[in-house]
Amino acid sequence: MSIIQSLRDKAAVLLSVMIAISLIGFLVQDAFIGRSGNLFSGQSNTAGTINGTAIDLVEFNQKVNSAEQSYRAQGLQTNDMMTQSIIENVWNGYIQEELVNSEVKKLGITVTPKELGAVLFSEDAPQEFRQMFTDRNTGMYDVNAAKNWFNGVKKSTKEEDVRMVVDQLIKPVEINLLTQKYVSLFTQASYVPKWMLEKMNADNAMIASVDFAGGPYTSIPDANVKISDQEISEYVNNHKDDFKQEYVKSISYVTFSANPTTADSQRVFNNLVSLKQEFLASNDEKGFVTRNNTTLPFYDGFALKSKLQMGAKDTIIGMSVGSVVGPYIDGGSYVIAKKIATKTLPDSVKLRHILVGTINPQTGQQTRPDSIAKLKADSIFAVIKSGGNFGQLAAQLSEDEGSKQNGGEYQFSSTDASTLDKDFSNYMLNKPKGSFEVLKTSFGYHVIEILDQKNFEPAYKVAYLAKSIVASEETDNAASSAATQFVGTSRDAKSFDETALKMKVEKNFADNIREMDYGAGQLSSRALVKWVFENKVGTVSEPFDLKDQYVVAVITNEIKEGVQPPGLARVIVEPILKSKKKAALLSQKVGAEKNLEKIASILGGSTGRVDTLRFADPFVTNIGTEIKVIGAAFNKKNLSNVSEAIAGQGGVFYIKVNNVSSLPSAAVDLVSQKKSLESQLKQYAGYSTMEALRKSAEIVDKRRESGY
Repeated sequence: MSIIQSLRDKAAVLLSVMIAISLIGFLVQDAFIGRSGNLFSGQSNTAGTINGTAIDLVEFNQKVNSAEQSYRAQGLQTNDMMTQSIIENVWNGYIQEELVNSEVKKLGITVTPKELGAVLFSEDAPQEFRQMFTDRNTGMYDVNAAKNWFNGVKKSTKEEDVRMVVDQLIKPVEINLLTQKYVSLFTQASYVPKWMLEKMNADNAMIASVDFAGGPYTSIPDANVKISDQEISEYVNNHKDDFKQEYVKSISYVTFSANPTTADSQRVFNNLVSLKQEFLASNDEKGFVTRNNTTLPFYDGFALKSKLQMGAKDTIIGMSVGSVVGPYIDGGSYVIAKKIATKTLPDSVKLRHILVGTINPQTGQQTRPDSIAKLKADSIFAVIKSGGNFGQLAAQLSEDEGSKQNGGEYQFSSTDASTLDKDFSNYMLNKPKGSFEVLKTSFGYHVIEILDQKNFEPAYKVAYLAKSIVASEETDNAASSAATQFVGTSRDAKSFDETALKMKVEKNFADNIREMDYGAGQLSSRALVKWVFENKVGTVSEPFDLKDQYVVAVITNEIKEGVQPPGLARVIVEPILKSKKKAALLSQKVGAEKNLEKIASILGGSTGRVDTLRFADPFVTNIGTEIKVIGAAFNKKNLSNVSEAIAGQGGVFYIKVNNVSSLPSAAVDLVSQKKSLESQLKQYAGYSTMEALRKSAEIVDKRRESGY
């Protein structure tokens, strides 16, 4: 890692790498599984079992916490959705590891240290790990830097650091490799023989001429065809794999808005109006906005005209220095802005430097006295002024590992300024091309030279006093009181409905809520879901505070794990069974009739001819997407004979095949066709192999019982 990178984020290198590593495991696992707050309550000592192997809750909890902390360290917010995403990734990681390990152990498949190294120290390394050691100038992965860091970790006496690297870097890569090896046993077995290709091509070249008659199912009203629950159940039981049911619950709920009112918005507006003149007269803009609790922190720098993105951009550009504009709305805030200064700055700067450090960027500890560093920097400066080679001296003496091999050179844009050390960024933007000095920053002394500056344009220093438009205490209390009043008269499902009607509150619904969901319907609340599965049908909740609204819910239904009940499966099964019954009724009407014209008359349908019906076509002209009709057109027993009734998707059909022939065969590249089909088989095998392992596994999820 370079010193400049440290200047950019002022964080220890090891900490930065550890943060990235703690995310790698989930990224690697996502590649195969395809699919973030600790809620540990101590109710159970396992998070679940996979084929009898228990998942230690403490370990599971540590992994979830580690991932959450990593996200926060990156400046990301860990809301309910993110937390549940992290939890699911950790859970799926355990499943993949257990399922793969159990299989490869039987087969004697292993991963050697050499194979691990070949991944870690190559372009195949996990993306986040590779990025931590990518040279910002060349964009290339610095394998040597990664190896040096890794060797240092191996020698570390800190068990926690070593364990983190093993758990979050080594193990995920190892599981990834083991998965690849195991899956390859199936993907590499994918084979398409020549005879099959020839048969497929011959079939696809077939063409038929058919006469047809048909009648639509719509000719029989739905009301005339009744489907009982018993019939639904029989169908579901005969197709159990298609109707597997998770344990789910349903709720009805009402909401009471706690969003800011017009009065709340006006209150924020008036507050900023009252501060406008004082802001205009102030000579300490930073102190003023800070004292008045701005939600946009003061930036003591300039922003280029082309980079301005605020709502009042054009007004700010056109107004004079010292002027104040606003209040104006920007996002969810009212803002007043003061133009402090303007100047012309470059958008791109090329420079080179030699760093003589005074601190260790990893620990923040002093490495040499300031006076000694200054003396050394002055000496290097003097040598260069006397004709010394800057690039050679940078390679020999600079303590910025990220640039010393490039003669100390860096290319920065103006947007980098806010992430660099203040003194460093001020120098590169405000000093003219050719400037060559010894510069003091918080990291030491830099012998620095400005090589080039491009794309000059106006830049502005602006102070913003922003206030979020939030609900007042009165607004929040009113919503909370209304929700509490609702609960007071709603102790069961019946009274819940009666109160909603009386208070004229709209009822909403959320179905198919699963135990580990992070929300219910449109409501994002893990706490609400946990409550749903901790209570019985008919229970009414206390108000849930969802920040912008209060929610009161009643549990209306639950469906146990197993096979879908008739009431739930009916929406899918009923149309299938109705079509089947209608087909039987229509064919009964036709009876033994074999004249297509008469059949069409009996069915109230139509007749027609298709002269170019291809075996490979999914669609039949004047008939529709009827796969059974296509199949029957190439059945020899229907040649010159009227077929039996064909129960299709949209109706009943009868056909007579006039002739079947083959189109002239075009030249087919069997080699390319074979490769394409085998590639498709490999993709399917790669996915279905892991899915098959998961379906056959005995997975017991105890996360909710454990407090998640």
